[in-house]
Amino acid sequence: MITSEMKNRHILLVDDEQSELDAYSLLLTSMGIKNVVTENDSRQVSTRLGAMQSPIVFLDLNMPNKSGQDVLRELKISNPQVPVIIITANSEIETAVECLRLGAHDYLVKPIDLKMFSSALRNALEISLLRNEVMSLKGISFAAGGPRHKAFDRIVTRNPAMLSIFKYIESIAGSGMPTLILGETGSGKELIAKAIHDISGVGGQYIAVDVSGLDDTLFSDTLFGHTKGAYTGADSIRSGLIEKAAGGTIFLDEIGELSEVSQVKLLRLLQENIYYPLGSDHPKQCQARIITAANKDLTVLAGQEGEFRMDLYYRLSTHLIRIPPLRERREDIPALVNFLAAKAAAAMHKETPVVSDQAMTLLLNHSFCGNIRELKAYIVDAVARCEHGLITENLIAERLTGKVKEKTETAVDINSLAALFGRFPTLDELMEYAVIEALATTENNQNKASRLLGISRQALHKRLKKKNV
Repeated sequence: MITSEMKNRHILLVDDEQSELDAYSLLLTSMGIKNVVTENDSRQVSTRLGAMQSPIVFLDLNMPNKSGQDVLRELKISNPQVPVIIITANSEIETAVECLRLGAHDYLVKPIDLKMFSSALRNALEISLLRNEVMSLKGISFAAGGPRHKAFDRIVTRNPAMLSIFKYIESIAGSGMPTLILGETGSGKELIAKAIHDISGVGGQYIAVDVSGLDDTLFSDTLFGHTKGAYTGADSIRSGLIEKAAGGTIFLDEIGELSEVSQVKLLRLLQENIYYPLGSDHPKQCQARIITAANKDLTVLAGQEGEFRMDLYYRLSTHLIRIPPLRERREDIPALVNFLAAKAAAAMHKETPVVSDQAMTLLLNHSFCGNIRELKAYIVDAVARCEHGLITENLIAERLTGKVKEKTETAVDINSLAALFGRFPTLDELMEYAVIEALATTENNQNKASRLLGISRQALHKRLKKKNV
């Protein structure tokens, strides 16, 4: 089966006979492959590959100037991640064994039919994706010293794990398949999503929407649109964001907060690539790439809480990116501080202040539970209040110490669990107390309370319903 991902992959055909190239191109086109490039000069293969995203190479052996085996040797040194499939009329076992020893992914003997082509291409794609995933998890980059795509200019980092993520994004950006980005609040998930869109080279819009505050009806109306008369007040036809993002990317943030009904609708969209506007019986085709993000591990939600569909998780995470929190990449803090200070100063029409060594030391030692968003708040505040072009230790310490005092006062007030409850409480009592306090702190805002508790809005709602609150 030829998947959508295979159809978007770049294929390089190398053969000195134009008739063969035309035949292979026609074969691949008939399979739905969109990006097919041909080359009849084996000396130009490396140059061709330099302009292609995550290619797969079909290579003839018997060519003038440079043989297929020589090209294969060079590619395994310069582009070891690129799968190379040999196509030849040579059926000698010794030649096939030698090519496989040199690193060829597969060895096809002419004449080649559609089934053989399809099988070789699908296997090469699967191996390539697995290799990219493993390299990303290990923090290994195939071209660590190479130039960085300009789409990453908005992301300030020199952390090895982040640089490896950049390489992974460059590998998967052109696939057009769903991508799930996991990371704590404030870690930069939307910047990563925008980078994927920019590198993919698609011509459509990038549209971002936070789905955490959307109930089922609003979710459907926002994404799918509605027909005239679909509900009271629907006086005209309105296109949904899926349609507006056609040929581009739609980014759904806080996907872990979706209701069960909305999850089913999103799953159908991913499975069948169609959707129904509210009030319509006629399906529309989805032509947008879907990127989602969550600030918690969806496998945990699916496994322990049972609130997120595991089959939806698998659909969303065709490509999976985990962004490390700021506390795990402290080497980025100085550069981020300077970048944020300069940006804030420009917005306030002030000279960019200097950050004192003592202030920087405080920031380097802070845990940053709110990640870059928290750091930005401190820096913007400090830039606004600083005098004589210097961010001093006191400006930073005031914010950080304020947080510490809050925790200290709480600890003094409760003293101990036994003092609070009159005895040592049960786990259920502790959970009920935490829920009540979170709701009181947020003035009964369930969205904010669930975030304080570290659970989803649905989990909080179920607990309140169970307790008849």
